[in-house]
Amino acid sequence: MNTHPALICRPRELVQLARDWDFSTIPDGGCMAEQKIDGWRASRIVDQQGRPVMMTRNGVPIEGAAHILHRLALIERAYGCPVMFDGEFQVDDCLSATKAWCERGWKAGGEAGVYHLFDAMPLDAWQRGGDETPLYERKARLRAAVATTEAMPEAWDWRAGSHGRDDPDCVRLLPDEWVADAGDALDFARRIWMKGGEGAILKDAEAPYRRNRSPDWRKVKSPAYVAR
Repeated sequence: MNTHPALICRPRELVQLARDWDFSTIPDGGCMAEQKIDGWRASRIVDQQGRPVMMTRNGVPIEGAAHILHRLALIERAYGCPVMFDGEFQVDDCLSATKAWCERGWKAGGEAGVYHLFDAMPLDAWQRGGDETPLYERKARLRAAVATTEAMPEAWDWRAGSHGRDDPDCVRLLPDEWVADAGDALDFARRIWMKGGEGAILKDAEAPYRRNRSPDWRKVKSPAYVAR
């Protein structure tokens, strides 16, 4: 597939990526832990014409996601500035359905999917390669923006051409939990594995956002997924 023209910016990576966890150490004092959603990593940025687009981590547009873009535009309004949103796009709660939709399902028309939102920053910071704001502050601002959006009267308006009211649940703020040590982190991951989930992401709450594969984020994947 051709690279989208929006990707003329540098660095080449669109998003911050996680390294594998070695099942031992975590940052002193603990870290944030989030469920690793089994979908396609997706960011909401803008193209050269300033139009919002959903992109995979490899720079491929995600089609049939206008309902998600509409909801993110409302959240962006609460920020008061252009925003890059980072999260995971998922259809029918599984990777296979997500992959099928992104590769060919959207061609039949319509919209599908939920966006599990876990990070955001001013677009100009993202364009420079990341945001110096620590994660705990970025998350607090994101939570506040989502809460403000839910109180907006227009959050319940019909979107033009949608033939009905959009479901606000198409954008879900991914919850996080504090884990104090490696044992807590494993317990968190095991609770997800027991429910059939892929695993967890451990994130240094004090760290900035960098558009590269960073040691500040660590993925804890189930052995069943690692063996794939």
